[in-house]
Amino acid sequence: MDSKQKKVLLCIMGFVLLVWSIFSFAISKREPDFPLSSDPLIFNAANAYRITQEFVTGNPRRVIGSIESRQSTAYLHDHLDRLGYQVSYSHFDASIGKRKEVGRNILAFKQGQTSGIIVLAAHYDTARTTVQGAMENGAGVGVLLELARILASKPTTRSILLVFSDGEEWGMLGTRELISSYPQHDRFIAALSLDHVSVGNLAAVCLQTTGQIEGFSPPWLRQVAAQAAQASNLPVLSPSGLREHFERALLISLADQGPFLKAGIPAINLGSESTDRSFEKSVYHSPGDIIDNLKLSSFEQYGRAAEKILYSLDDLVSIPRESSGFFRLGNSFYLHPVSITVLHVILFLPPVLIFFFCLKNYSSELSAAVIVREALTYLAIAFPFLAFYFLIGLCRALRLLPIYSFYPPKDLLIENTNWGVLTAILGTALFVAAICCSAVLFSYRRTPKPDYHVSKIVLLGISVILIALSLLYNSYWATLFLVIPTWIWALAEKGGKIRSKTARWALMIGAGIPYYIFLWVLGSQLSLSWNLIWYQVLALNSGIFTSTGFFLGVAAIALGLRFLAIQPRTASL
Repeated sequence: MDSKQKKVLLCIMGFVLLVWSIFSFAISKREPDFPLSSDPLIFNAANAYRITQEFVTGNPRRVIGSIESRQSTAYLHDHLDRLGYQVSYSHFDASIGKRKEVGRNILAFKQGQTSGIIVLAAHYDTARTTVQGAMENGAGVGVLLELARILASKPTTRSILLVFSDGEEWGMLGTRELISSYPQHDRFIAALSLDHVSVGNLAAVCLQTTGQIEGFSPPWLRQVAAQAAQASNLPVLSPSGLREHFERALLISLADQGPFLKAGIPAINLGSESTDRSFEKSVYHSPGDIIDNLKLSSFEQYGRAAEKILYSLDDLVSIPRESSGFFRLGNSFYLHPVSITVLHVILFLPPVLIFFFCLKNYSSELSAAVIVREALTYLAIAFPFLAFYFLIGLCRALRLLPIYSFYPPKDLLIENTNWGVLTAILGTALFVAAICCSAVLFSYRRTPKPDYHVSKIVLLGISVILIALSLLYNSYWATLFLVIPTWIWALAEKGGKIRSKTARWALMIGAGIPYYIFLWVLGSQLSLSWNLIWYQVLALNSGIFTSTGFFLGVAAIALGLRFLAIQPRTASL
């Protein structure tokens, strides 16, 4: 770039930073406080604890489809029947590993004065690696049964549907089935999921707001829940800023609010966090998740928060119609969906501008043959990753992979990786990579290597297309995974000594930091270690990671590898 172009670029970069540092807050809106219910809280923590103890000790292994899971539903049915509810069941099929199972939801309905229905849900199933599942989620069941006792004699404005869902540990299967098959699902106006009364003393109550592949909790519901949850006299944690950006980019829900949000129904999950995070993590989905680790004071704080949220939702004069696209900056401040999209697009102005400068300066060196050759080299790099994806499909067709209706939790099938199948998939993909590499090297023996600037123009052109497609797919995904790489790729220029080349290589490799962080977070949450690769195979197989996201990710990785490959010729930053 000449000096004039560099000045223009610096102005654009300054503009981008200025907009993000100042205007993002200037154009945000403050969500107003909502009037909360003044009804007295009568939640009985001792009763909820006793019910939980009876439930989890009498039915310690409630894995979907098991005999013990069926027996546990009898306890729930009898308890609700004694409270005067009309109880019904709904059943659904589920693929769990290499078996077909039948899940069962337990439903209890309370008629209100209006047609709208508020859903209160808690899952009763456990993962195969746990015993009792008191924290996850026997306690949620106990709290919901105590709320059922309160509601049995309390008039409500809106109808209440109590849902004890099955299959949550395998991708919120029970609530997914509820939304698709419940006759009056079009009357659902809001949903509150109760999941995770943590071990020991509580440090905070937590609101989970992520949808399952689609959706996010709207601002009004997040505000009502946060205000009401303060009845627990604990800090209320809810995603905002960078954490919310990360969650919106991936949209992997971990509780029963997910399917409701995907269906466009306002929903939120009430969880909690222990003061002893390391103990909480060690107990999660383990044989140590027993009732003895839970405290009566935690039931009191969690139950009061749930009761206050429910009353406040029921007392709302009308349900606000707000988009789930509002992005929470912090506290009560939100960015409009259009504003955040514009801000995301602005972030990509510098690399797009550099592409046009390069095209203007070196277009005379371009030819159809050069463009085709560089494009084919890029495709040769991407092809082994595509082969990896289609090999997973082949293994699924041959029934070599365990099949899940959605996703597996921390489970024995993950901890015991099928190294034979995984080695076959990875080995074949590496073999394809070797063939593609040999083909590229052979072609370069017959034709001269392309000039650095010519290669850069073609690759930047591909990156511009990738940016556009990624923004259309999910602008949060695009900015999370592509902003840093595209800026680094675009700023790489010709020239430099060994030291600058080494620094450039380090920057190219460091451009993948967002992806490395994602792998670390995923592996840490599920304690997967080296089983992380196997989990990603299963995730692609079951649909947690969408095919669109995978192909866009492959396109980005291939670009990064190709930019890395052309750096040793000359280039520096």
